[in-house]
Amino acid sequence: MAQRRAQRASWALLQRVHTTLDLSCADVIEVMAKDAGAHVALLARQFPGVHFELNHEATRCADSIRILWAPDGLTNPIAPSRLQAYDAVIITHPPEAVSETLAAFKGFARVAAVREFAKGRALAIFGKGLARDLFKARVRDIAA
Repeated sequence: MAQRRAQRASWALLQRVHTTLDLSCADVIEVMAKDAGAHVALLARQFPGVHFELNHEATRCADSIRILWAPDGLTNPIAPSRLQAYDAVIITHPPEAVSETLAAFKGFARVAAVREFAKGRALAIFGKGLARDLFKARVRDIAA
């Protein structure tokens, strides 16, 4: 039951994220979530060519396009030097913690945000190198 609930939440998140990012262009999606298996199961069905990692298991090449998928917020703190490995970050957070979230991702551009996303959580999508194919055309146009 919990896994089904997590997959529904992941599906809602995926639908919103898909308007900003083309996840099929990613090489690695690192999932940081309580029910990470449910998120990976859904994402792997949608993007069979993408590799998945769980909570800081950085095993893929450093030159790969990496996305951090954190639907439960940052469950583990991430060092600023480690954050530089990501090209995009998808995170939910309490709406009142927006300033802390922005500070945590210093050096990234916030390319999308939803204040009331789900269950009292806000959604933020951060990225860097916005002219790349990972980002949808409307984001690339803003970056140009």
